[in-house]
Amino acid sequence: MKTITSIVAAIALIAACGDAATKDDPCPRGLCTGPSGDDGGGVTGDGGTTTGDGGGACRESWGCTAWAKNAQGQYTRTCTDAAMCGTTNGKPNEGPLSLPDLDMDFYKCKVEPIVDRGCAFLGCHGTEAGRVYKVYARARLRRKETVPAMCLQTSPQDLQEMGSGTTMCDGWLPHTTGEWQENFDNARAFMVGVANPDDCELLSQPVIGGKNHTGVHLFAKTDADYTTIRQWLSGTKLGSTCNPDPN
Repeated sequence: MKTITSIVAAIALIAACGDAATKDDPCPRGLCTGPSGDDGGGVTGDGGTTTGDGGGACRESWGCTAWAKNAQGQYTRTCTDAAMCGTTNGKPNEGPLSLPDLDMDFYKCKVEPIVDRGCAFLGCHGTEAGRVYKVYARARLRRKETVPAMCLQTSPQDLQEMGSGTTMCDGWLPHTTGEWQENFDNARAFMVGVANPDDCELLSQPVIGGKNHTGVHLFAKTDADYTTIRQWLSGTKLGSTCNPDPN
């Protein structure tokens, strides 16, 4: 099954790379990456800082691990330059720092559906490397963790290995607790050191008229999606426990 899925994905990639991105389909067929030298839609835009001069310029390409809570209750992560430029001009913050105290329930029920619909494609932010912002989503990238045997399996399975990029069985399992926490932390981290939600790159990158974001812009400031994300970044609470199924 995985071999067939890989072949289908490869064929889809060849076909998809000729498609144009639109508001409703920002990553055509969910597989295309950005053009050469582009960060493929990285939220912060700092994954492509150019250093040096002339033809010998090196373009930094930063990828970061998920934020992890340390014994002191603060969050740290490790960021690595895949291009190995030897410079740190665009290196994201690795902490330690305290992430904003935002509402998990509001995120689960209101923000995650927007992120799943517009950002979580395998060629966009549904990837473990090459993006400052990473999203785990059903039928797309799944977190590397062991889940109990199910879907006709007889032993525990690696969710990322068996579930990424498929709508079958493991790929369609509900988000795990670990996936929820990492998605929540990765999103709220963009408000660190930011006073106005409109300046947060979770909004200023994909908004129409905003930053480059490889030309992919998902909503206007007057759209409901923008308003919803802004409310969450401003500290709005859901006021109840979110049951996110089937998200």
